[in-house]
Amino acid sequence: MATNIEIVAESLKHETGEYKMLYDGLVSAKERELKELRDNYKPGSKLLAEKKKQAEESFNSSMARLKVRAADSALTDIEELRKQELQRVQYINEPLLAKIRAVANIPMTTLELKAFADKIGAKGDYWAGRALSGIAEQNGIDTAEIGLESTFDTKMSILDQLTGQLNRILKYYGADNPDERANVNYLYLSDTILERAKQMYGGKAGKLDDSQKADRAYFTVRTQHTDIQKGIANSNVLRNAKGEVRNMILCRLAEDNNISSMAAEFSGHMDEILDFKNGKAAEYRAAQQALQNIRKTKNKAAIEHMAGQYEENTFFQSLFENEKKQDGYLAELLYGEPEGNETE
Repeated sequence: MATNIEIVAESLKHETGEYKMLYDGLVSAKERELKELRDNYKPGSKLLAEKKKQAEESFNSSMARLKVRAADSALTDIEELRKQELQRVQYINEPLLAKIRAVANIPMTTLELKAFADKIGAKGDYWAGRALSGIAEQNGIDTAEIGLESTFDTKMSILDQLTGQLNRILKYYGADNPDERANVNYLYLSDTILERAKQMYGGKAGKLDDSQKADRAYFTVRTQHTDIQKGIANSNVLRNAKGEVRNMILCRLAEDNNISSMAAEFSGHMDEILDFKNGKAAEYRAAQQALQNIRKTKNKAAIEHMAGQYEENTFFQSLFENEKKQDGYLAELLYGEPEGNETE
């Protein structure tokens, strides 16, 4: 029977909740039984000792069955999902891959690649997704923007982590272990963890921040072997880079003396790169540092003073405005209410 990460997450949530409830019930029943024994049998008597031993053995036996049932039920779904993913990796749709290879060396924008992926029906095919990921990387495109799923390794790692958390719940729930108690009760297989796992499994949590996008694009250029290859890669990544991502990439390229002028010329962006080499990179880094200092400051007057010092900086005002939109506390500190929350 087919399964998916949604079913696995719900199964884990249900089984661990059921396990904790039944565990608590067994412990309560054991405590009641021991109290009755103490109330009805002579303290220190042989009969009381035998009854306590029987109660303990019965409890341990019930607890062992409970653990096995919870583990078997949850792990069955996980192992079924592992098998399904392995089968997907082992299946190769050669005609579909041929279509992707036909455009693999053509520079693309994000919208072009997404439209192409939708047109050929690549969604759900593992190797088509991997091939499209390679094209996305060559062009400096975040795979999350075109809806590509996570790799097989990532998925298996997620299932391993979920299995590990289940095992820790079964091992430590109710145990007198202060280091694990909080994790078992509030962290392992919590709603937040399960939701995060579902997103990562489907590739939706892999969205990179601006700095990560810029670093990935830069390394795409940096790892090419020849100046011509670096120039082409440079052209591809800058074609799809906008705003702060573009500025960060240009900073990285300008600061790397191994990116030759020939590679910059081949890219078609020689003037932009030279502008950053000749001062804009240093100016952008100064604006970033100023913003870092502002983030650490809680005083309105101090923030306004620091911002005033960078009025002539080409990049600072844009970075500062974006920061205020993203940080409600900063906007409230400066203006009395968060920016970006106006009603229509």
